[in-house]
Amino acid sequence: MARASQFTLSHENRPGALAYIAKVLGDAKVNIFACLTTASGNEGLTRLIVDRADKAKQALAPAGLGYTETDVLRDAPGHWQVTKISFK
Repeated sequence: MARASQFTLSHENRPGALAYIAKVLGDAKVNIFACLTTASGNEGLTRLIVDRADKAKQALAPAGLGYTETDVLRDAPGHWQVTKISFK
């Protein structure tokens, strides 16, 4: 089964927050395979599966975007399963 990394970013729920995350990753030539953003009050949470986890890590930290990283498995096209969590 294919493996990937899922990044979970906690951020302020405000206009442009998701665009900023996408720009940081886009500038680093990282493609987003999947994205889920939720919000409650002033807090937002975005989960991303990307194609180049190493490049994503290098781009997120200097941009001031903290994250947790989770390994996921692809069991069928478009389906991902969480397998373990590591905190950064």
